[in-house]
Amino acid sequence: MADETKNTITRTRSWLYTLRTIFAREFKSFLCTPFGWVILACAIAMQGFWLQAALQTMSKATGESVMFYMLDNVNFWFFFIFIFPLITMRSLAEEESHGTLEGLLTAPVTTTQIVLGKYLAALLFYVILWLPMLLYPAMSDLANLYTNIRYGVMPEGRINYTPADWFGSISILFISGTFFISLGIFCSSLTRSQIIAGIVCTCAIIIYYFMGRVPELWGEFPAAPAFHYMSISEQIRAFSRGLIDTRPVVLYLTLSMLMLGLTKRIVDYRRWHR
Repeated sequence: MADETKNTITRTRSWLYTLRTIFAREFKSFLCTPFGWVILACAIAMQGFWLQAALQTMSKATGESVMFYMLDNVNFWFFFIFIFPLITMRSLAEEESHGTLEGLLTAPVTTTQIVLGKYLAALLFYVILWLPMLLYPAMSDLANLYTNIRYGVMPEGRINYTPADWFGSISILFISGTFFISLGIFCSSLTRSQIIAGIVCTCAIIIYYFMGRVPELWGEFPAAPAFHYMSISEQIRAFSRGLIDTRPVVLYLTLSMLMLGLTKRIVDYRRWHR
């Protein structure tokens, strides 16, 4: 029994080491190439633009959090929808087009390790894109403190960031990202062309987005609650107000596992038909 337990621990460590190797290789491709830094620069620029637009909107309206105005923005949706194809379209399609996928599939690694390693690397890079947003409350507090020390008064129209609103907004961006990243990797596994993978992923996300807006277009009908349940815009609107709901968590985690399972099946098909 002791030998069997020791062998199980050894196999688990070996499996995790291989997974970490694939993860590190994929994550390095984001940070060691201009491609990843261009995406990061665009993300920071867009976040600053959204914040400026939110502050201008809040100067004319009241009753909502700064995160609500920041995320309930047409420019936000434009970038949010297209960011996932940019991150994921290279994951498996590039391996196939360069001929490195065949070598990876014939190596002593499992399909689960390949898919999961690429997924976790893309997900971590996606999380890094949103880290600058965590600095905004601190920057606002420092600006208010500086004004108070120098002029003896607090600035007019200062923005108070509610932790619940901020945490809720970051949470829904991460939770929904788990699904959209897995969807992008699935689309990348369908073809060897990065362009086709990006187009398919973009179309799939746009379709999913507009499925959540079906009740707005057709009105309320018997199946409308299902479309409300899928509405990413409604979920972001609720979470940005600090209203944490577990239903989107279950939905996106379930869809993520489904997409990763389908991706594994496709990669397995390629492995055994070469």
